[in-house]
Amino acid sequence: MRPQVWYETAKMIAEDYRAGAEAREREAAWWAAEGHPFSEVLNRAGHARMANGQRHPHQRRLTRAAIDGCVAALAAIGPQLEQAGRFHDVNILVEKAFMPVYGAGELAAYDAADRICERLGHVSEHIIYLHAGTRVGARRLFGGRLPRGDAWGIFPSQVPEAFREFSTHGIEDILCIYKDDLLLTPDQLRAKWDGRAPTRCGPPAEPRATC
Repeated sequence: MRPQVWYETAKMIAEDYRAGAEAREREAAWWAAEGHPFSEVLNRAGHARMANGQRHPHQRRLTRAAIDGCVAALAAIGPQLEQAGRFHDVNILVEKAFMPVYGAGELAAYDAADRICERLGHVSEHIIYLHAGTRVGARRLFGGRLPRGDAWGIFPSQVPEAFREFSTHGIEDILCIYKDDLLLTPDQLRAKWDGRAPTRCGPPAEPRATC
């Protein structure tokens, strides 16, 4: 039997995520690097370097060699990435390019593809891509195990209704950021948030802006 996600809990999470929209828009603009050559987009994505000059928390454990490998891998396929017509195509290109880079796993590849797509204007239309913390959140929605064939992605129709107003990227973000909150009752969630700690999935911020 699948665990229950309380209706009010899902609404609270959606409202909390919605409150971070402005911060997420600023972050998206940084990755898009409008006015700069496409090579700068690839450089930022490869280095996982945020606007404050620090490495994104998702990639904080990557070695210098891994980061250098990611930068070189993206530069090598720059023309193909710029001409890619869909998010899926960008994601596949980056995954393949990162395969020889030791330490650059599925999260590094997804994040790089997502950041590059901020410039290209591509979003996943139908699939919520799963990786790392997002997969943990999805598993909790399904009682600890994902349906067969869904280990890499699920559909918006499979998540609580309160989350469906967001893009597939937004839902991916929610499943990662709030993975430890999804199965709490509304009262448990309020009690937890009364002494809220920064999310382990992103940089310390209030409200929590991104995974």
